[in-house]
Amino acid sequence: MKYPAVWGNNIRHYQRAAATACLMLLLVLLPSTAFPEASSTTSQPVKIAIIIDDIGYNRPAGEHIIKVPGALTYAVIPFTPFAHKLATLANNEQKEVLLHLPMEATVRKKLDTGGLTVNQSKYELKDLVNNSLAAVPHVSGFNNHMGSLLTTDRKAMEWIMEEVASQDLFFIDSVTNPNTIAGKVATEHKIPNLRRDVFLDNKPSEQEIHKAFQLLLSKAKSNGYAIGIAHPHPATIDYLSTRLPTLDPTKVKLVSVSELVESKWASKSPQLSPDRLVHLVASLPAPLRTRFRFDH
Repeated sequence: MKYPAVWGNNIRHYQRAAATACLMLLLVLLPSTAFPEASSTTSQPVKIAIIIDDIGYNRPAGEHIIKVPGALTYAVIPFTPFAHKLATLANNEQKEVLLHLPMEATVRKKLDTGGLTVNQSKYELKDLVNNSLAAVPHVSGFNNHMGSLLTTDRKAMEWIMEEVASQDLFFIDSVTNPNTIAGKVATEHKIPNLRRDVFLDNKPSEQEIHKAFQLLLSKAKSNGYAIGIAHPHPATIDYLSTRLPTLDPTKVKLVSVSELVESKWASKSPQLSPDRLVHLVASLPAPLRTRFRFDH
């Protein structure tokens, strides 16, 4: 049946209107991260995250450092006397908990209970990983305790990341060996991950901790964020208790490590431009594509 010309004009008009409406709807429904944000002249504060390692052996020190104000993250060693209690306390204080997974070092050093070694079989490693996760409640991710040897062993890291990949966890590489491949293997298994930038208390004195903290801030200013690792030493507890409340929130923001992971990995998602959206519509199956007419 042949329609009058005016009908054709009206149909084309409605097709254009429908296409515009559908595109507008898609733009509204797409996540905000699909499009790059416009540049802003307002400077945002840099972000730092601080992980407190080796939680679980010393209850008073653990309780004391968990009470330090701010969004610190606590890495708990599994199977330690106070692992469960201190992880629960941290969670009750609205603090983040990581599994501090013991791994074999290059130097001869006693490995904690449940530690992972390069000589263990695939099934031994995976079983230990799962048992360790079960031993520490409330974990959102994990990092390595020691591990200067294991984190350079591809086979072992493959097996560990294979087991963790389905468990909705992230990984922080403590970087106990500059040749670590742990983060690379985590990325290959699509596990969100970042790496430690500064050890804050390798020399646990107020003066040395202050130097390391200033280095952490410097790295954050250069990169937009930085991750520090510290331990529940008395000097560290005193320094952080005094220093963290003095941070200018307009310049430096202390955040949980998961917030850094989320923001950094979200920024790696592919961005969708309007031109790309039009291309995607054009590639739709014919029954759907005909609803988006751009040729009139």
